[in-house]
Amino acid sequence: MLVDLKRKEIKGDKIYLVQNGASVWVKRVKIRWDGVELISDNREEYPPIILSKDEAENLQVIGQLAHLSKNMI
Repeated sequence: MLVDLKRKEIKGDKIYLVQNGASVWVKRVKIRWDGVELISDNREEYPPIILSKDEAENLQVIGQLAHLSKNMI
């Protein structure tokens, strides 16, 4: 996984590395009127995570995913 640490502004349908407290996720980020939705590309295994406005205040965008290789042992 390669993350561009300079791209922290959420734009369009991109994938970001985000942190909220001790939790870190690689997800698509959708800004909602009532908070933030974190969306996985494999929704069957990982349903969306909804953060309220209060919870989303602590959400930090670490960077935008630039490259992903899925060759795992």
